[in-house]
Amino acid sequence: MYLNQILQKYNSRDISGYSVALSQLQTTLKTWASSCYVNLLYSGSRAKGTAISLASDVDYVVSLTSGCNDNNGGLKACYDSLFIKLNNTYSSVRKQNVSVRINLNGLEVDVTPARKQSGNTNNHNLYVSKSNSWTQTNIQKHITDISQSGRTNEIKILKIWRELNKLDFPSIYLEYLLVDKILLNKSKDINSLGDNVWYVLNELAKSTGNPLGARIVDPANSNNILSDLLTVAEKNKIINQAQISIQQTNWNQILW
Repeated sequence: MYLNQILQKYNSRDISGYSVALSQLQTTLKTWASSCYVNLLYSGSRAKGTAISLASDVDYVVSLTSGCNDNNGGLKACYDSLFIKLNNTYSSVRKQNVSVRINLNGLEVDVTPARKQSGNTNNHNLYVSKSNSWTQTNIQKHITDISQSGRTNEIKILKIWRELNKLDFPSIYLEYLLVDKILLNKSKDINSLGDNVWYVLNELAKSTGNPLGARIVDPANSNNILSDLLTVAEKNKIINQAQISIQQTNWNQILW
């Protein structure tokens, strides 16, 4: 089946050759965190089983103490300080919404600073640069929810579609939109992949009743509204591209 070929084509990269560089990065992150350091968490698409070669290759969360930088700028200062540290150490560094992305000799790595809430919890607070605010989330819950959803192939195909069309569609929003909304009652049989992806594209192309208009909430924090991560204009770009895609007659015109 063509979509299986696409999954194979954009399969996540083998990063075994980067072990030394990643080890050095980990040391850099621990040194930067200093007395605030709690742990370095492996997160993102690799941990969820939804990694593709077109998006970031490795994701780390630097877990910091709950009171880190409390009297010196708080979470924003943690984020800015991490950017400065990485920018002084690596040649290709840029700020993203909650993370800092570095290019490690061709390997894209996203690093997110997060303050761990006190007590026996996996909850973390992240700085959100787009809104100059902070949000609470639970990275481990996201990993468990998505990796065990039975929807990892559909998610990967939609992420490939997103990247090929240069759409702004945050993975966390895309994932829960598919798992909890669009594909909620659809078959999880491997042979249903094509039908499911086609259904998703048709849903995203709707002029009325579009699932992008639904309120999608982070199950790790009911105050974190995932559907608010995109503006109306950004959602309209997704809708427009979906409408173009469903007009095509072959899969190779939609994904290539």
